[in-house]
Amino acid sequence: MSLAWLGYRALAGGLGLLAPHAQWLVSSRERASWSERLGRIDVPGGVHAWIHAASMGETLAAAALLDPLRALQPEVKVHLTATTRGGRARLRQIDPAATLAPLDMPQCTERFFRGVRPKRLFLIETELWFHWLLRAAEQRVPVSVVSARLSPRSLKRYHRFGRPLRRLVAGIEAVLCQSEPDAARWRALGARPERVAVVGNLKNDALAPPVASRPQARALLGLDPTRPLLVLGSLRPGEAAPLARAWRSLPADLTDAWQVAAVPRHPAASSEVLSEAVNAGVRVSERAPVPAGAWRWDDRLGVLASYYQAGEVAFVGGSLARYGGHNPLEPAACGAAVLMGPNHRSQLPAVELLTAHGGLWIVRDDRELTTALATLLGDTAERERRASAARATADRSRGAARRAVAQLAAWNLWPVT
Repeated sequence: MSLAWLGYRALAGGLGLLAPHAQWLVSSRERASWSERLGRIDVPGGVHAWIHAASMGETLAAAALLDPLRALQPEVKVHLTATTRGGRARLRQIDPAATLAPLDMPQCTERFFRGVRPKRLFLIETELWFHWLLRAAEQRVPVSVVSARLSPRSLKRYHRFGRPLRRLVAGIEAVLCQSEPDAARWRALGARPERVAVVGNLKNDALAPPVASRPQARALLGLDPTRPLLVLGSLRPGEAAPLARAWRSLPADLTDAWQVAAVPRHPAASSEVLSEAVNAGVRVSERAPVPAGAWRWDDRLGVLASYYQAGEVAFVGGSLARYGGHNPLEPAACGAAVLMGPNHRSQLPAVELLTAHGGLWIVRDDRELTTALATLLGDTAERERRASAARATADRSRGAARRAVAQLAAWNLWPVT
């Protein structure tokens, strides 16, 4: 048996015994919700389905999944969980009873299953928590992974856990993948081939649509409604500086005609990313109205879609530095012309789809970044051509949630009887 597996099980069991006494060792914010981490949730009567979305991004997929589930079972009762507090906050906009997920420890998992009593478990993307799967198997709760993805790196890491994990994965009743490469990797991990299907990315069903009026959308954000907007979305450390250099190298008449809004990916890193921009010579304003020539800086959670809807051009972050990129279909669906850097391995299906239809500009270095910005900001016809291609591609990518639930129904996994 794999030493990694034995070590994980032993460590999780030991930490599970200590976890109830550990709340005084965590931050005050975490302490307030520690009972949820311990699995102390009570749902009278139980639920038809437990749906787990790790963080903010996966909550979009969870929201998209709910409508087709309810279409087949209108009286459905679900319990939503997230790993992060930000994810939980977004889920509570859907259902105020949403909680943090239990820690992957046998004691916490047992408490949660006893209190929630789910009849189905839906995991979104790549959430293989071993004790959840073990408890679900013991309780004969069918598990489905929806919008499933699995990177080569994750596959290699999971292989270290050997046959016990392969048996757990073989027990998953449905693995509904974003792409065929994802499906191949899930089969390599042990998923039953006859229970693996490709349905697409559920997040695409929740993509924000274009707005009727971009000037009005800008006004609502405290921006100048009369000037077009460049959005720098999901910025991460190491990315603000090259963007600032490219911006400052553009002709003054071009930068005077446009305004810029920068939205960092994580509020915790906002000050670091902001300092990069300032040190590269850009003035930044965290409040509206924005002084002439300054970038608007907004690190609030949940605002990025509103900026994408207000913008004509969008750069998608996590892609200049080696983070794997963030979803370029988000601004594409809003009708923006989209560009991103070369590090986009975690977004390959979306990148390949947009690139194939002329809806995405990939820049490899500072020179190409400057060229792309100069073209998209200065050439109206080229900008509109790329924006139209991007939006049409995003529109065609929708429908994964409907396909996923249809497959669940075909395998008698939904509705719950």
